[in-house]
Amino acid sequence: MFRYSAFILFLFCFYSGLAAADKTDDDALLLQLDKMIEQREVYQEKVEKEITELRKMLDYVGDDKAKFDILGDLFVMYRSFKVDTALIVAEQRLQLADRLGEEYVNQGLMNLADALNKIGKHENALSVLDRVKRTGAVRKDTYFYYLYHTTYLSCYNDETEASRKRLFMRQIKAYKDTLIAISDPNTASYVTNQCGRLGLQGKWDEAIRILTGYYEHCTDTNPDKARVEYLLAELYLGKRDIQQAKHFLIRASITDIANAKKVYMSLQQLAILLFQEGDIARAYNYISCSLEDVSFGKARYRIIDIAEYLPIIKAANDSRIKADRDRGLFFLLALSILVIALVIVFFFLRKKNHNLLKVKKSLAEQNQRLQE
Repeated sequence: MFRYSAFILFLFCFYSGLAAADKTDDDALLLQLDKMIEQREVYQEKVEKEITELRKMLDYVGDDKAKFDILGDLFVMYRSFKVDTALIVAEQRLQLADRLGEEYVNQGLMNLADALNKIGKHENALSVLDRVKRTGAVRKDTYFYYLYHTTYLSCYNDETEASRKRLFMRQIKAYKDTLIAISDPNTASYVTNQCGRLGLQGKWDEAIRILTGYYEHCTDTNPDKARVEYLLAELYLGKRDIQQAKHFLIRASITDIANAKKVYMSLQQLAILLFQEGDIARAYNYISCSLEDVSFGKARYRIIDIAEYLPIIKAANDSRIKADRDRGLFFLLALSILVIALVIVFFFLRKKNHNLLKVKKSLAEQNQRLQE
């Protein structure tokens, strides 16, 4: 019986230690994220410098194919940085594609649909995707099916009518299955969609195991790292493991800020989670940063998401500031009363000591007279 109790106690201490270590790690990561948010202009300047270099190259290049490729690089940089500019670049790329051939036109149309979806024009994005010719190259292009998948997901999130939501969900599942079928098993496209499908089936542990295995090999230069971290957070939320979900939302936010992304979901979701935990000040700081970034990036549909929670978090933060101010005033008042009380006691004791000295002096004089 004693051995059994000791074993249970050992397991309890072991897992308590792990939980404490995880919390300490997250606290350190949150401090790192706080500092990165304060200095996010540094990361932004780095991206702006790269964009400037590409713009210079575009001015000097005369070949249409080379211009098309440079515009493609610019589009990739702008699509999570400044969506309105990404739309302009996509239109420029499409105009150039008319002189280059059908496959180039298809690429231009896909970029245009991508940008339209990101600025919130989901139906327009689907219309543009329908104009893409189903060539052999397009049918093998994961980007094409990804755009259908993500656009229908945007439609699903915006829709309120149950029947249309079910329709959009069927489309999401169909395109997810297609992406799994045509993607290389070692790519982010295959792994994330496979885990997404498992998540829809409620198989959280299996999805987390597969995605964690892929994530362990993700480097900081992997463009899909933030997406993998965010999906891990979603899977842990589905499993109701809030601590692990918070951990990966912190990591996804750090990755997004480091890459100067302005169109993201990680930081605002982390803000909501922290708000629910009672970390009001940090939640307000994070959701305010999210609003500033998506406003800069002109991602209107993300602004709508933030607008749902911002007033609630702001009200709670205002109450926190008022409560802190009231506590400060109460402390100052209490301190003032204490000082006044000490001053009164000091003068009372001083007067009492003075009277005692007078009595002592009087007794000494009487003793002296008696001795004479």
